[in-house]
Amino acid sequence: MSEYTAIVMGGGPAGHSAAVRISELGGKVALVERDFIGGICTNWGCTPSKAMIESAKVAKTVAESGHYGIEVQNVKVDFPAIADRRNKVILNTRNFVTDLLQHYHVDIYQGEGEIVAPGRIRVRKGKLDPDGKTMHYDGGEVELSADHIIISTGSQPLIPGFIDASDPSVVSSNRLISINELPKSLTIIGGGVIGLEFATIFSSLGSKVTIVEFLDRVLAQMDEDVSKEITRILEGRGVRILTAHKCVSLKNGVIEAEDVRSGKMVKIDAPMTLVAIGRQAVVHDETYQKLGLKYSRKGVEVDDYQRTNVPGIWAVGDATGRSILAHVGIQQGVIAAENIMAKSDAELRRMDYSVIPAVIYTLPEIVSVGMVPQDLEGIRVVKVPFAINLRAGIEDYKDGFIKMWLKDNRILAAQAIGQNVSEIMQEVANMIALKTDIREVSEIIHAHPTFAEIIHSTLDYALDKAVDFYI
Repeated sequence: MSEYTAIVMGGGPAGHSAAVRISELGGKVALVERDFIGGICTNWGCTPSKAMIESAKVAKTVAESGHYGIEVQNVKVDFPAIADRRNKVILNTRNFVTDLLQHYHVDIYQGEGEIVAPGRIRVRKGKLDPDGKTMHYDGGEVELSADHIIISTGSQPLIPGFIDASDPSVVSSNRLISINELPKSLTIIGGGVIGLEFATIFSSLGSKVTIVEFLDRVLAQMDEDVSKEITRILEGRGVRILTAHKCVSLKNGVIEAEDVRSGKMVKIDAPMTLVAIGRQAVVHDETYQKLGLKYSRKGVEVDDYQRTNVPGIWAVGDATGRSILAHVGIQQGVIAAENIMAKSDAELRRMDYSVIPAVIYTLPEIVSVGMVPQDLEGIRVVKVPFAINLRAGIEDYKDGFIKMWLKDNRILAAQAIGQNVSEIMQEVANMIALKTDIREVSEIIHAHPTFAEIIHSTLDYALDKAVDFYI
């Protein structure tokens, strides 16, 4: 008899969701974590970055308070206080996740876990320093056995080969999110999601920010209209954006970048540089090779049920290389758990990647959902500016728009930039997933005035029956 139904390696969103769901379904679970409970999202990613973005929002509101007839004088950004609030939010979230696991009787093992064979894990027990960087091993080891093992070991920032990661001027997103002093200037290599979110945070709080992007535009994975709009907004706030520039060296706080169009070399003073070119799965070559586990630099290979090629070993979250979004990892964790606990004759649950809302927490926010069609034959594309929304006009958040791709009165994809779009686009995601005819939702009353009302306005516009605006 195995000691556990499942052992989960990693306590991030994917791992702890899998652990809780297995326990809910009657299984006995152990969770092994070498870092803080909550993983990257809680401790180095989603939670601290969004806590700091909230401070950036307040700073922006105060700076623009004169628009609302409120005069504020002697404004000061107290960055150590911002950092202290950020740290408290992290701790509260970490404690909440720990309490959740304990409530479901998940056994938590702090230390370094190693899969020694299918169904067996050796844990080198230890204790983590408060800074989260140093593990002190007490010499104790414990071997655990289980019917199933779930790999949920997360990801780490990518650092290009020409950059010396030990250079004191170079920071990863993990390090930048934990600093306690506001940098006077910040250079960001990479104009993707992570780069733009940090540009938003630090430019709003008073840092001079430069973005260096190799491609022709920032957010190259998004619709070009979205890229143009966020570029306009950020540059209007003083952010310097250099697109089509290839970084060739970074030494002693100076970046050399080549303009790929002209070949001209540009030198950029960069006393603090964030490398934000992406993340990659944490891969344990020796262990995976010993197990015969199929994997690549992108991550562990899994099927649509979260199974690896080795019976009894599953993988979820960033470790699979399929997505670094926390909500995707949570879904993968739940699906793996339900498939592990399924009866032998039950149909297993498949992971569906076709409808995944993705949010970029700039100011204003950006969101996308669905697959934008490459072939536009038979496709109707509609674009409605936020300025037509009464709530946006009242609150003076008129930047941005919503754009939809439709076929046969059904939404295939949507992208938006604007105030609170992360909160209003779930309705669109549901419509895409359920293949809902837009005429049905168009006939449902939406509250007025709300930001969500722009969805109703856009659907009416697509049906050529808008009564609240014209373009």
